[in-house]
Amino acid sequence: MRSLFVLVFFFLSAFSSVAKVDITTANQSAKEQKIKSDLEALHLQYDLSPWIYTHKVLVDQGAKVPYSHPVITMSTQKKYLEDKIKLLSTYLHEQFHWHVIINGKPNIEEYRARIKQDFPIVKVGFPYGSRDEGSTLSHIVVCYLEYIALAELVGKQKAQENLSTNRYYKWVYATILDPKNEKKLDRMIKEFGLEFRASKL
Repeated sequence: MRSLFVLVFFFLSAFSSVAKVDITTANQSAKEQKIKSDLEALHLQYDLSPWIYTHKVLVDQGAKVPYSHPVITMSTQKKYLEDKIKLLSTYLHEQFHWHVIINGKPNIEEYRARIKQDFPIVKVGFPYGSRDEGSTLSHIVVCYLEYIALAELVGKQKAQENLSTNRYYKWVYATILDPKNEKKLDRMIKEFGLEFRASKL
């Protein structure tokens, strides 16, 4: 009886997680419906509620890449259609952009200046970083948060394998996966008010 209660509680909790996120499609195409279905399945498989900062998600096959604003928009590239961990990782990544904006303590200039203190040499542009230095600096924090959450869900090894095989932000991911940088990254996200791990608060 107890095991049945636990199972029902888990199912209801997972369903609640899905219900709180409104996932829509731009064109109702087969690819968009597949991504929508997979995102809903990921919400059922994992408790993603600690990392949901915005509750509207659009799936658009016309999007060249996923992006966070003004609404999280997931694209339908082959890698996301075929690999749920890639999809999960990118979905978390876009949610963390919202976390930084909603909960981050400094303004954007101070935020980036602080990151540059610890990472003064930055590789910019595809495939190493983002379009400019400021955006690349911001992605150091976003990508580290992405890694922490993904590691909690699928384990460190799978998380590292997933991020290290991305064809974009290669320098950023190499930086946040380098064990030598862990302490200063942990210190930084706590300083910015972005730490979500109870053991680190």
